[in-house]
Amino acid sequence: MRRSWAFLAVTSGLASLAVIAACSSDATHADPGLPVAEGGANVDPGAGSEGGVDPLRDGGAGDAGVHDSSAESGAPNYDILGTLLSGACGVVQSELTQPTPTLENNLLVFVAGETYDRASLSPGGQTLFDVANAGGSSVESEVMSFEVLHFCEGAKLLKTETQIAYQPPSDAGANTITDILVEIAGAKVGVSVTRAYHPPSIPYTDADAKSLLEKKLVGINRSSQRVLPQDKWVKQILHVLSVSQANTDAIGRVWGTIDPAIRADTIVLVTQTKGGGFVYCHPTPALGTECQ
Repeated sequence: MRRSWAFLAVTSGLASLAVIAACSSDATHADPGLPVAEGGANVDPGAGSEGGVDPLRDGGAGDAGVHDSSAESGAPNYDILGTLLSGACGVVQSELTQPTPTLENNLLVFVAGETYDRASLSPGGQTLFDVANAGGSSVESEVMSFEVLHFCEGAKLLKTETQIAYQPPSDAGANTITDILVEIAGAKVGVSVTRAYHPPSIPYTDADAKSLLEKKLVGINRSSQRVLPQDKWVKQILHVLSVSQANTDAIGRVWGTIDPAIRADTIVLVTQTKGGGFVYCHPTPALGTECQ
C-alpha cells in the first residue's frame, strides 16, 4: 500500500514549513555493521518553529489528493518516505549560483507502520538502494539524502559514488570521493552525506560536531579539485543527517567558527530525523523508533 500526502509550504515570518509523506510496504533492507558517525534524543516535530506546525491542507490518500505547491514554494511535489517538516525545502536551487557558504535545516519524521524498502523510494532512491557503495554502512543515509533532495529540489540521480570520475590523488590523504552526483535545475551538483550521531550513552559535543564538519568539508574541497570535467559539479552539498535537536544545535553553533577556506562555497543541509534510527544503527530498528 502506498500513501501520498501533500507538500505544504507555510510562510509566517517565523518559519517556512513543508509537509510531506510517505510510503509503506513490507520488506526491509539491512546494511551490516555499526555506522562510523556521531547521540540520540527524540525531537518535537515542531522544533525550530516558534509558531509550531500549521499544515494548511493534506491531500489524503492517493495521488489525486496531492496538493501541488510548486507554484508557492518553487519545489516540485513528490512522494517521500516519512514526513518532512519545518525548514529548508526548495532553497538549494537559488544557492547554487552563490559564492558563499550556507547552512540550512529541515526535519524528517518517521512513524510506526512505515517501512524502509525499495518500493517506498523514488527511481533514483531505488538505484542507490540496489548498488553497493564504496564501503562503510551508509546506504540508508545516502538513500534518504537523495530522497530529500529529490522531493525538495527535484534532484535527478546522475551517478553513484563509484561511477564519478576523478584524477588520481596526489597522495593517500587526497583520495576522498563524493557520494552522489545529481542534477538540480539543470546543473550538476555533488552531494556528500554524513551522520551526526553517537550512541545514546555518549554525549555529542560541539567538538564532535566541529570535527565532523571540518573532516567532511575538507574532503569536499579535495574531491572538487579532482573530479574530471565530464562530472564537474557547480557546487557541493554536505548533507548531514542529525539524530536529535541537541546534535543539530551543536552543528549550528560550530559551523560559523570553521575556517572560511574550509567552508568554501559548500551548502550544508542538516536534516534532523525523528523516529529514524534505521539511518544510524544496526540491527535496524523499526521506523518510528530511535537507536537503543
